[in-house]
Amino acid sequence: MTAAYRSELRRLEALVGTWRTEGWTREAPGAPAMRIDAVDTYEWLPGGFGLLHIVDAKVGDERVEGAEIIGYDPALANFRTQYFGSDGPSAYEASLEEEDGALVWRMQSESDRFAGTFADDGDTLEGRWEARGEDATWRPWMDIALTRQA
Repeated sequence: MTAAYRSELRRLEALVGTWRTEGWTREAPGAPAMRIDAVDTYEWLPGGFGLLHIVDAKVGDERVEGAEIIGYDPALANFRTQYFGSDGPSAYEASLEEEDGALVWRMQSESDRFAGTFADDGDTLEGRWEARGEDATWRPWMDIALTRQA
């Protein structure tokens, strides 16, 4: 593993820990807004070559559980994720970059995307999920805040 590859992976350290996730889905035709209450855990995979993200959530009355692997893809010069959960599989291209003096975590698939900004102390991440409609327009889907617990 090259020093540059290892350096890119180390940027993921910002996510490592146990996070309390709270928020709301957005109201949509036929779907009321629902409360989100979750615990998200990010830990290094053996050897430190990526992260394991464990999801344990309640969205409204629905329980959502899953796991995601996050790793660096040198060909993209960005991160890739693969998620499998009770709400279905998803794959994302992701970035973790300084933007206007703040650390921003972005993820995007064909159907949804997330942009979240870390607070200066690194212990809060606030962001918004958007879903792509049938007309290919991005629409607000969920607003969440993650607070590091450990």
